[in-house]
Amino acid sequence: MSFESEAFKRAKPDFDKLLEYGFTLSNGKYIYSNILPSEEFRAEIAFDKNGTVTGVVIDLDTGDEYDAFRNPHRTGEFVGRVREEYGGMLSGIRQSCCTEMPFIFDQSNRIAKRVYEEFGEKPDYPFSTAPSYGVFRNTSNKKWYGLIMNVSRDKVTNIPSDKNVAAEILNLKTVPEKIPDLIKVDGIYKCYHMNKDSWLSVLLDETLSDDTVMELLRESKRLTDKKANKGTGFIIPSNPKYYDIETEFAKGTSQVWKQGKGIKTGDTVYIYVGSPVSAIRYKCIVTQTDIPYDYEDGSLTIKNLMKIEIVKYIDKEKCPLAKMKEFGVTTVRGVRFMPKELEDYLNE
Repeated sequence: MSFESEAFKRAKPDFDKLLEYGFTLSNGKYIYSNILPSEEFRAEIAFDKNGTVTGVVIDLDTGDEYDAFRNPHRTGEFVGRVREEYGGMLSGIRQSCCTEMPFIFDQSNRIAKRVYEEFGEKPDYPFSTAPSYGVFRNTSNKKWYGLIMNVSRDKVTNIPSDKNVAAEILNLKTVPEKIPDLIKVDGIYKCYHMNKDSWLSVLLDETLSDDTVMELLRESKRLTDKKANKGTGFIIPSNPKYYDIETEFAKGTSQVWKQGKGIKTGDTVYIYVGSPVSAIRYKCIVTQTDIPYDYEDGSLTIKNLMKIEIVKYIDKEKCPLAKMKEFGVTTVRGVRFMPKELEDYLNE
């Protein structure tokens, strides 16, 4: 990255303000020229209409370009003074003529703007060693649902020619079962620097549309926000090896069942029937709780029963375990909350 690009990183020029500052528009470029304070050099700064900045420092005695200050390994009073004077000029232009941006790349900044408009959340920058790493957090629990990083492009593409090519990526969470198909899409990769089992990296280089990126971000936010992800019902398991619930429900719509923790009268429960069915089969309403029952057999202890009534039969093809995994439910070993999106799907 050039000295000038580094000086204007995460800043967008306001062209009207450039003209007010003293820039002139010539051949599609905004150009500014001024003598540095030591009066030994003249600096020329130019912005094109895309906001790309270039600059030169000219020795007034020889008319030649002076670029020793660009080498960070060059030290000494003279080169240090030129570097400081030129850097100060660039800093003044930035402060007077530019809008500070949260990220470097245009798509990253558009996504940040849409996140704020939709969720009211701005990125924060928790890494002092990597100030361009911005984190999006759920307001409710402070959990991350997005991380934008300025990295070398090859970190995600694994293409040798991409080494040292600047890129910004967005790390976001998804359902593990979706990852094999998602990484087949151009611009989506296995996650860099985070858990590859449940996170992805998305290149913010216009390969994907902003709408597509936002759709992925919404899911990431949902998956990291348990309160928003929780539906109104519970999922409870039934093991056909020990109890043939399907035969019993064929005899009548009412059953007594082990009362799950947190379940109360009026709650909705969805019964998952285990292998070989492996699907959610029944939507029930809890009509009575705290029915005394004293049973203990090895690891199983039952102190209370509840009474449930079927309100909806669910075809086993509607919601097998493979479908449940799309909503983040990979196993049902005990009572668990029903994800809102899965509940909405079952009630379509």
